[in-house]
Amino acid sequence: MKILVTGASGFLGARLVERLCELGHEVRTFGRGTDAPGRLAPLGIEHIQGDICQSSSLERAVTGCNVVYHLAGLVSYRRSDYDLLYKTNVEGARNVMSACGKASVDRVIHMSSIAGMGIPQPGAIADETIEYNLKGLGLYYCDTKFEGEQEVLKFAAKGLPVLVLSPGITFGEGDTHPHHHTIFRAMAGGWLLGYPLGGVMFSDLEDVVQTSINALAAGRVGERYVIGSANVSFRDAANMLAEVLHGRRPLFAVPGPVTEAAGICCEAVFPLFKRRPALTWQVAWLSQRKIFYSSDKATRELGHKQTPFLETIRRTAPYYLRNANAAH
Repeated sequence: MKILVTGASGFLGARLVERLCELGHEVRTFGRGTDAPGRLAPLGIEHIQGDICQSSSLERAVTGCNVVYHLAGLVSYRRSDYDLLYKTNVEGARNVMSACGKASVDRVIHMSSIAGMGIPQPGAIADETIEYNLKGLGLYYCDTKFEGEQEVLKFAAKGLPVLVLSPGITFGEGDTHPHHHTIFRAMAGGWLLGYPLGGVMFSDLEDVVQTSINALAAGRVGERYVIGSANVSFRDAANMLAEVLHGRRPLFAVPGPVTEAAGICCEAVFPLFKRRPALTWQVAWLSQRKIFYSSDKATRELGHKQTPFLETIRRTAPYYLRNANAAH
């Protein structure tokens, strides 16, 4: 099939493009760069330069495509990035869906996140039926992922053949998120003394990519699917990381107010030195909650597979440790 992938410069998008090419699909990428991302250059794929916030370049990119994967988006938990988050994650999603509708694309796969779904009740494992419950709390990344998903579902209600995939915190080779590298480096060095009280659904890059490929032919349009690999508390995650990295286990749980105060300080101080903080108030607040989700629906309908968390970190640890400095 002729497939367009937005956001191919990200580690998830790049890996998806590689796998699609291996399967024989004709892939086109779309992004602000003049060429396809460097690691994809040897594949000889077509690249169209443009911005998801500009409709004209999008309409040219989707023309003639059977399938569109919309992965482009902004991940930021900094308060100062709200305007850019809204423009990218909400208006950008609306523009992509509009272009796909005009081009009569056969299937659209929108990559969202559990961040846009909400926080489960204490002790609960939520699923796709949860109602978003974070509005008004200042969690701007979460808000814009939710609002972007609502834009997508509006188009689905009008007949656009689109479905939504929602992974958790994704670990994998090629990841450039600085806080992920910081965690691996801290655990390997033995200087992470405490852990947050919460937990989260983690996703393995290879699981997310394979399920995204399965969604070419499986799944119901107008539906969203949680695609996680493991629900793990941060305490258990830290202990498993210590085992794999031969580091020291954290000694104590860090109280919520302390974590949030540290996030506020990091967000205020790091920009003075032209650095992006790995910890912000939003990250700190979320780290106190157990954000656990079930992937049963994706398992049934998309053939989703779940790699054990310990296996994921064993495979990816060499990458994170080797590239820790580059990510900063």
